[in-house]
Amino acid sequence: MNVAIWGAGKFGQYVFSQLETNHNVHISYFIDSGVCEGAENVCMGIPVVSPITYAEKYAIDTNLVLVAFVGSIAILDQLKSLGIERFGFVSRRVYSYKLPLCETLEEDPNIIYNDDDVFQRAYLDTLETNVVDCCNLNCKGCSHFSNLFSKGSRIPLETFEKDIEWLSTKVSILQFNLLGGEALLSDQLTDYIACLKKYMPKTNIELVSNGLLIPHQKKEVWECIRDNDVTVSITEYPPTTAVLQRIKDTLQDYGIPYSIRPLVKSFGKNIDLSGKNIPAISMANCRESRCQFLRAGKLYKCPFAALGNYFFEYYEIPICLDEGIDIYDPALDWKAEMRKLCQEPIAACKYCGKEESFPWARSDNPLKEEWLV
Repeated sequence: MNVAIWGAGKFGQYVFSQLETNHNVHISYFIDSGVCEGAENVCMGIPVVSPITYAEKYAIDTNLVLVAFVGSIAILDQLKSLGIERFGFVSRRVYSYKLPLCETLEEDPNIIYNDDDVFQRAYLDTLETNVVDCCNLNCKGCSHFSNLFSKGSRIPLETFEKDIEWLSTKVSILQFNLLGGEALLSDQLTDYIACLKKYMPKTNIELVSNGLLIPHQKKEVWECIRDNDVTVSITEYPPTTAVLQRIKDTLQDYGIPYSIRPLVKSFGKNIDLSGKNIPAISMANCRESRCQFLRAGKLYKCPFAALGNYFFEYYEIPICLDEGIDIYDPALDWKAEMRKLCQEPIAACKYCGKEESFPWARSDNPLKEEWLV
């Protein structure tokens, strides 16, 4: 089988490393949008061509295009317009967690092919939600405002299940992130996981955690995470470093794939109460513009759009955001709205100014200025 890999970055190179020893596969080309038309570069000894050059000159020589870069679902329409007949999206978890690819690519659960029924409806690359709003770290300037929420604050599981059941009939979600706050503070974490697996069996689930509670979880929690193929993404904060080896040992003991993000040394704040920022510019500079968020029957572009009103109410600031897509709206054009949700700015973006960095610190009794620029 002759295969082309779309994406010549680290993700694509990892996929290449997995396939170069596969005797059933020959890697013919890398495809990359950064290559000028007509030019041919080389990556890992393989020619790198532009999408148009590939489609016009080389597509006839290959059987399959594997798309391997973060956010790759955004080029679905481009793949179709180029007339590429057979393509598959490699899940980001393959690169993030250094997972092997199956010898027979058609059998790999981490590759979604273009004839899969997930593409017969609207789709989202990633969706996330808080399983609990409070946190055991309370970072200064937390983008989810976790240090403003009371202990145990969350959206009821019944509401979450109702939303997930409905969403599963309307939109395909490639990855669902469970976070907080600190997700492991939830006493119903296994129920959230079971709910997602029940209604969205093809969706990858990722648990995001600061890791501090990992060595203290019950056996049943880890068995649920392992048996439901949940991956664990650990954000390393200064307190996490002290117990990092215990965290690794626990996850390795249960055979759970995990990744550790680089140590967080600083945070950023960007809320500008003037509301004078240009939404398109704010979105272009925003590190959370791809963090689509589910909250009580609505889909939001980002955590600020979903949770910002709690911040404004807490500090009695006379601003009220009117954001979110009502998932139960019978007139909703799902494909159009999902595209807008991911690609277009929203009114709330006008309150997002230029980010200012500051050293990471805890803040159990925060001042509003910790978020304001």
